[in-house]
Parts: sequence; structure tokens; C-alpha cells
Amino acid sequence: MNRNLGRILPVAGLLLVLLVVAVRSSVYVVDEREMAVVLQFGNPVAERTEPGLYAKWPVVQQVRTLPRTRQFWGDSPVDVLPDLPTKDDKKIELVPWAVWRIKEPTVFVQRLRTLDNAEQRVAQFVRGAIRDVVTQYDLAELVRSTDREMDTVAEPVLEIDGEAVPPGGEEPPLAGGRTPVSIEFGRPLILEKIKQEAQRRLAAGDESGGRGIELIDVGISQIDFVESVRQKTFDRWIAERQAISSKNVNEGERLKQEIINKASAEVQRIEGQGQQQANTLTGQADAEVIRKYAEAIEKTGEFYEFVRTLEAYENGLDRNTRLVLTTDSEFLQLLKGLQENVSNSPVAEGAADEERAEDAEATAGPPTE
Repeated sequence: MNRNLGRILPVAGLLLVLLVVAVRSSVYVVDEREMAVVLQFGNPVAERTEPGLYAKWPVVQQVRTLPRTRQFWGDSPVDVLPDLPTKDDKKIELVPWAVWRIKEPTVFVQRLRTLDNAEQRVAQFVRGAIRDVVTQYDLAELVRSTDREMDTVAEPVLEIDGEAVPPGGEEPPLAGGRTPVSIEFGRPLILEKIKQEAQRRLAAGDESGGRGIELIDVGISQIDFVESVRQKTFDRWIAERQAISSKNVNEGERLKQEIINKASAEVQRIEGQGQQQANTLTGQADAEVIRKYAEAIEKTGEFYEFVRTLEAYENGLDRNTRLVLTTDSEFLQLLKGLQENVSNSPVAEGAADEERAEDAEATAGPPTE
């Protein structure tokens, strides 16, 4: 019995494993973000668009899951459309994008099979529709929605003492111009027309009933001039800005010179007034000194003349000076008067007595015994 049990257990285990494998391969789960197509020998036999648990034949049938969510294509530098001519002969390049989803999973598996193939078809039809539609409109229609006045960067205004000073000359026109632009369609209507054209081509491009996908929206994330035109535009903008800058610099230099001239004139005026006041004060001081001298001379009279004469003699005579004077010279009379005054003074008499005593002793000789 143990021997039979030993033989039955491996077989039962193998059957159990096979049963589990069969059960697992016969059921599948569809997520809420997915759709499923059941393939039997490569051909679709059923599709599941609602989430839940479903059954299938094991081994014979296979399940292909597809995303229910919307798919995004584009908005990348590799998807750029170069050298697109507009109606007004402007060379531009733009970056498109599109949103699409799988609408019929069975048809999708039959016609496109993979998401990469579907994305390529979406890109093909969207790019073709953009090329055909863009050439029918001017550049302004593609980049603007209305004909409202565009806001532009204002030129800096020079100010002196809080007052605006208008720059001289005419302002050169800005790149792009400031002239009013008439918009008949606008960018939203053009994008709507591109979407309708791409949807029409996507639906009518297959006679067997479509490709199982739906184009939801189309847009343009970037519009720019081609490299050559962009460089020329930048150069023109630079030249215009440099012209405005040079004009402002010249205007600033002119105003600077005017300010310097006004300041110099004001300085000269102030200096002239100061010099005039200084001269007036100096003249008044000199007049006051002369008046004081006149009053002093008037009060002192002969004494002042005497003092001034002595000062002149003191400055003009020294030890080596010799004078030849007449008997009627005032200076000689003055010297005689001084000599007589000195001789009659007590000091002079005492000196004379001592001198006579010394002379007498010298004449008498030594005393005798």
C-alpha cells in the first residue's frame, strides 16, 4: 500500500500543477486603464473594453492588452517641421504635438498592431496636415489670435531734474513693426482646421474601415524663423537697438554739455559777484585806513612830521654816511639843537667835570714829598 501511495503522490502533484497552470492560463484580468483583445492563432476573436476578470481557452488563445488612456506625441526637437513657407513668404519652423487614443482595439490590432506604428501614422498625418494648412495663411495669423494692439518695449526716456526730455530725431522702426495688423482667422481657428484635416486623412486613408485610433487634439508648441532668417532678424534688431543707443548717447552728450555750460556760467557769475564784493570791501577798508591816517596826522601835527623825519634819517644814514650840508639846512639846525641840548644836560656836565679833572692831574705830574 505504501508502494502504491508513493506512486500516486507524484502523479497527483503533477496533475495539480497542470491544473493550476491551466486555470491561470484560462483567466485574465483587464485593468481599468487597459483594453484587451483575445487572439486565437493570431486572429482576434474577442475584445474586452471594460475592466474585470475574463476567461479564455488556455494555450489556444492569447490576450493582447492595449492602453485605454490618451497618448501624446510630439513637442520634441526631433519632431520639428523645418522650412515651412507661409502665405506671405516667411520661412518658419515649428514643433507640433498631438493627442490620440485607441478607439477600436480589434481594428487597431488588425491594422496597426503596435503603439509605435500607430504613433508613426499619427505623426505622418498631423505633419502633412500642418504643411498643407500653414502655407495658406500669413505668419501673423499663425502667431496671433486677435488684432489687438501689441505691447512693445518702450524706449528709455531721459530725465533731467525729474523732467522727461524727448530724444531728438525720429525713432527707427522696431523689428516686426508697430503698424496695425488685421487678423481674419487667428491661431485657434487655424489649429482647428489642422485637426479636422488630420482627422479626415486618418479616417479616410484606409478603405477597410479605419485604423482603430482617434485623433483628439493637435497643437503647435513653438514657432520660429528658420536659422538663416532668424540670424538676419537678430542682426536687424541689433542694428536698430544700436541706432537707438547711439542716438540716446548723442542726446545725453548734448544735454551733458548744456549742463556743463550752464554750470560754468553760474560759477563765473558767482565768482564775479564775489570778486566785486571783495573789491568793494577792500576799497572800503583802504578808505577807512586813509581816513584814520588823515585824522592821526591832523591831531599830531608837527610831532608826526618829526617822527617820520627821524625814521627817514634812521633808515637813510649809517656809520659810513657822509653829508654835505649848508648852514641854512634844516637837518643841520636840528643836529645843532640836539648837540646843545645834550651839552646842557646834567649828565653831560658831570662828564665834562670828570674830564677836566683828569686833564689837570695829567698836567701837574707826580706829587712831591
